[in-house]
Amino acid sequence: MRRELALEDFPKLESPFEREKIGGIYQCIPKIRKEYTWVWTEDCLATEKLDGTNVSAYIVNGNIKVIMNRKNIIDIWRSNKMFFEGVYNALNRKYIVPEQFEEIQIFGELIGPKINGNPYKLQEHIWYPFSYIKRRYCFKFWKDFIKDCKGKGEQEIFDLTSNLFKCLWSIFKRQRNMKGEVNENVGFKNSVAAEGIVFYNIKTGQICKLRRDMFGWYKGRRHKGVSNLMKRKLS
Repeated sequence: MRRELALEDFPKLESPFEREKIGGIYQCIPKIRKEYTWVWTEDCLATEKLDGTNVSAYIVNGNIKVIMNRKNIIDIWRSNKMFFEGVYNALNRKYIVPEQFEEIQIFGELIGPKINGNPYKLQEHIWYPFSYIKRRYCFKFWKDFIKDCKGKGEQEIFDLTSNLFKCLWSIFKRQRNMKGEVNENVGFKNSVAAEGIVFYNIKTGQICKLRRDMFGWYKGRRHKGVSNLMKRKLS
């Protein structure tokens, strides 16, 4: 009997701030969503959000059986080779070790030359599992930042967080010795800015995210999900 694989899509991550359309721009407002108040507490782990596309690998008995981009199962023989290349590079670098798992679907971010304008200036595609990102690309300053927010109101927390994002630099870009500054006037690709932060609740497992383009002051290309170009590449 053929076994059905329990494939899933990674859940959509929301902003910890509520968002409204203001002046034609869907942006954060100074109101914290009740389910995400933990972001500004000791329960929060803050990691860099890479500007890529969500890819998962389904592992059964130490073998990768399926590669997915969101809900799309990738045919590695017919689809764009960037998916296979990215996962292959991750395996070579031991970002995951399939032999350690009997059955699991591992999610992560695929970045590289053909994705979102290649802001990291990579020569090849590579897939970064979220478990690896949590170990390697954690913003350690967040623990000190939340101390500054303690006892403050929503508007003050919003202002502090917004100002922090204006000068939020990328750990990934710094490690690649990319030069530049965090400056909205030069654009995300031409600076050392981070796209945003993914927040993990270390007690409950909740996850949410903030991108710099969720703030009204952002000047560059805003996130609109999977582009038509990406959809054509998957077909």
